[in-house]
Amino acid sequence: MKVGQANDIAVFVQFNQLVAEASDEQSILRLLLDTVDAFIPHVDMAIVYLYDENQKVLRLGAGTGVSVQSLRQLAFKPGESLTGKVFLSKKPYLCLGKHDVKRKMANISPENWKWFREGTYKLDVTSSINVPFLSNGRCLGTFTLNRYSSSIPFHKKDVAIALGLAHQAALAIENVRLHQALAYSDAKETLAQSLHDGGLEHVLTRLEQLVHTPCTIEASVKEDEAIPIIRKRKRLGYLRPRQPLATLSVVDRNILEFAALMLASELEKQYDDYEQGLHRRNCAFQDLLNGDYRSVESLSRAPIYCFVLAGGVSDNIALTRQIETTVQAYFPNGHFSVYEGRYVVLASSCAYIDQLATYLQRHYHLVVGLSRPRMIADVASSYREAVLAAEMKSDAPLVRYQTLGCRRLWPSLDEQTKRDFVIDYLQPLLDLEPDYIATLAALIENGRGARQQTAKQLHIHVNTLYQRVKRIEQVLDISFQNERQWLQLMIAYELYVDGHTETP
Repeated sequence: MKVGQANDIAVFVQFNQLVAEASDEQSILRLLLDTVDAFIPHVDMAIVYLYDENQKVLRLGAGTGVSVQSLRQLAFKPGESLTGKVFLSKKPYLCLGKHDVKRKMANISPENWKWFREGTYKLDVTSSINVPFLSNGRCLGTFTLNRYSSSIPFHKKDVAIALGLAHQAALAIENVRLHQALAYSDAKETLAQSLHDGGLEHVLTRLEQLVHTPCTIEASVKEDEAIPIIRKRKRLGYLRPRQPLATLSVVDRNILEFAALMLASELEKQYDDYEQGLHRRNCAFQDLLNGDYRSVESLSRAPIYCFVLAGGVSDNIALTRQIETTVQAYFPNGHFSVYEGRYVVLASSCAYIDQLATYLQRHYHLVVGLSRPRMIADVASSYREAVLAAEMKSDAPLVRYQTLGCRRLWPSLDEQTKRDFVIDYLQPLLDLEPDYIATLAALIENGRGARQQTAKQLHIHVNTLYQRVKRIEQVLDISFQNERQWLQLMIAYELYVDGHTETP
């Protein structure tokens, strides 16, 4: 036996051993692509297409020397192009020249041709081997070797080698799929028993053990981060693994999809019960506004706070439930309801309101409006205060009614009256360069006497600030030392800010 032949046998034996030990399809395909160069010289492109049983098309499994991103767009029907012909016939094809290649690819669809040309960098293939991926007589896909850098075509013995390698890889893939099917079947049985024994939490605990990453049920996430939980075309939430979805194995993804399907019926029951309970609480809050306090007797002995979560109530009952769960974590004894398109909470304390508001803004883009403490008999007034605070234009997560000052009065003024006030007391200043209204804003924020602090905030010299103040007083025909005029100017500025989304 020649040395070269002995080396080939050793490599082939090692290849067989490695693919037999591989635990997933991609590892097998990578071994195949990495090994082919040891047997067949001058392979410029190596491509594996696998048959998609659901879509009934051949799609890219793996490739080297090509644009994988472009080739992933391919979807060959059985019988289409070289790939489809090999799959359908289960026989190898050897193309000895570029005209032979083009002839056998003649029935490729325009869409597939576009992506094939992009995926092969628009290079003309001069010779090609295409062999079936056979396992126990079943074709799993095809294995393609292309050459364009050499005018020497592939040889028949190269076809035999490609067939041998493809056959061993196909057998290994068939074994992996069988193992995955058994694991999936066992996982389904385990999860079903978990749901029967302990409900959702038990399922999530068991699921973590099966897919080796914690999983949670979320109301809203990015589509590519989780498996949707759907029942009767209604989205009930998402099953989200902590590990990125794209990094999970096929088996783990299948297990997650089964779990999502199984959880859907249980979640539907829970959400139906929750929706009915929420409806009762909504009605109770309406009764409360009308003077019936029986539903909140625990809150009737001391002053209570009302806070409104503004930003839009979602039709997604799962999201509403998740928001209530968040509120209950901070205010376990709070009364949560939905009224007039707003989330409403009544609580005997506001000790953790800042932390809650920050969390709600970060995760749900909600703004919290907080009322003054009042007895339950004045809950209607508390609700109005909380609504007014929540709907004030503010970037802050929490707006307290007590800190609104004269802005409490704005809702009682019509828009024309507010515009006229701004025009009468502020318009000449608005006609100047933006630096002047920014200077006024800083003076109101810091106090008109805090000239050093204001100059530092504006990054200007204090003398420049004095010149700007003098210019503002001149164009408005006022004095900052006149208390009445300064008050009117501050009110005009607050009205101006309230009417504009961008403040100076």
